[in-house]
Amino acid sequence: MKGISRRNFLRYLGVGSLGFLARPLFSFATKGRGFRASDVIQCFDENATSGSTVNESIVQIMMDESIKTLTGISNVGEAWKSIFPGITENSIIGIKVNCINSSVPTRPEFVNCIINGLAQMEFGAVNYQRNNIILWDRSDWELSSSGYAIYDGNDPDTVRCFGTSHSGVGYDGNCPLTVPGGPSYPSKILSVLSDYLINAAVLKNHGQAQVTLTMKNHYGSVSPVPSHSGYCSPGIPALNQQIRDVITPNNIQKIFITDALWASVLSGPGGNPDWNPKKLIMSLDTVACDYQGWNVINEERVGGGHSAIPWPIHHIAAAAQAPYDLGTTDINLIEIINPSSIEEKKAVIPIDGSLRVLPNPFHRRATITFSQPRLSTVHLDLINATGRIAEKIYSGQLSNGTHRIDYNVSKKISAGIYFIRLYSHGKTRIKKVTILN
Repeated sequence: MKGISRRNFLRYLGVGSLGFLARPLFSFATKGRGFRASDVIQCFDENATSGSTVNESIVQIMMDESIKTLTGISNVGEAWKSIFPGITENSIIGIKVNCINSSVPTRPEFVNCIINGLAQMEFGAVNYQRNNIILWDRSDWELSSSGYAIYDGNDPDTVRCFGTSHSGVGYDGNCPLTVPGGPSYPSKILSVLSDYLINAAVLKNHGQAQVTLTMKNHYGSVSPVPSHSGYCSPGIPALNQQIRDVITPNNIQKIFITDALWASVLSGPGGNPDWNPKKLIMSLDTVACDYQGWNVINEERVGGGHSAIPWPIHHIAAAAQAPYDLGTTDINLIEIINPSSIEEKKAVIPIDGSLRVLPNPFHRRATITFSQPRLSTVHLDLINATGRIAEKIYSGQLSNGTHRIDYNVSKKISAGIYFIRLYSHGKTRIKKVTILN
């Protein structure tokens, strides 16, 4: 790390300017147990939310650009696949979310964007099935309260979603974890059902733990919960070390992603969100990810005239040291800014065929035609000249082949220049259109 700046930036400049790519001038650092320890992706897009609504098509772009940047692999499916060594089409990936506060949960739309990326992993001619993903937290009730639909069936295109409280699941009495005040026992979703784990956390301050981020997320993975004394240190680092070293296979947890679309920086862990950062944070190092989460919280606290949460954050600092060695606070921050910028010249070469809009110009009706090589989630949006979504035209899964979408412009859309943006299979196609009176 010597001689290398602590902050290296990958910026997509704001809406209305052509983004440029500035790759870090160093290779990924390797720490301890194979983590690329120091790299943290922080992605911001001003269009990620509108009021209290998540613009999922924008967050999908943020997620895809982040995983491609983190891995250095330009294909979304291959980027995700590289995170999970030895993965097969039958491997089970668990996604641990945080739903204890339904006002500031890991949001379903955010997690959908992770799932859409995983579904692009290919194994020969076979795509990874969504039913091999288990989306989980402590209880069915907490998941439902946060907007998730409980499902434990076998439809290959449907993610399984249920809590440890779900019938037939529970905690694993055969896998004790040594923690302060312990032992604690992990959810069977973690210790028995999953081959790999994605930690999908939230951004909150916390009276006892100081912050709730990826490491604190695992207080919802075990029972009983480790002690909160000492600002959750050594409770949090001890628990995460045990999950890393005791759960079989060891190092089951592969990537850490923080939903920072909304956050609680003053009123956490309960209550409503008090900030709308419109960000996601991603790393292969839980300590680095949480260290940057602390930085983000403090930027808003200090900017709003409030006191910073002082360093050290006890459990983050302890986690970086022996005997835990969970990661490092020496981070290389790689920032992506406004990746949904809609300049037509920024559009990626079409996946298969062209995006066509006929007629163009048009009054209130047009037919949008496009093709895609395989089943994938499609987001089709009307974008105004400032880069914001003026109208959502279509969002959902479509099979391979050519598709025709009949678009009837709503009365709220005024005449002018717009862009039709198609986002599918990790790529973007954009068509400039003119809507007439």
